[in-house]
Amino acid sequence: MALQTRPKEITVDRNAGLLRMTWADDHASEYPLRWLRANCPCATCREERRAAVMNTDPLRLHTGPAPSTTIAGAELVGNYAVRLRWSDGHDTGIFAFGALRACCPCPRCNPSGPPPLLDE
Repeated sequence: MALQTRPKEITVDRNAGLLRMTWADDHASEYPLRWLRANCPCATCREERRAAVMNTDPLRLHTGPAPSTTIAGAELVGNYAVRLRWSDGHDTGIFAFGALRACCPCPRCNPSGPPPLLDE
């Protein structure tokens, strides 16, 4: 694993609403929890986003509660990813370190803001 995609430290700052990662090359990234939830890489969330993009009916309404952006827990998945467990129970999204680094929201990495989470 390359230095730029190997985390040295991972911290969830619930009060600030951020996932903070310091990478092995000492670069620091801060991911808003709201952005992470909106870009959840699980199959269900990806399919919902795809369906929303394909839907041309402007009257489609969602009646359920909004997805939670509060982290209830987190765990490493092997040496390549982190799984976030949201307070509403959703926990199937596995955020690969390489994809997170590619989407680093800092102005140096992505001057126009973070792109949608990339698949690896």
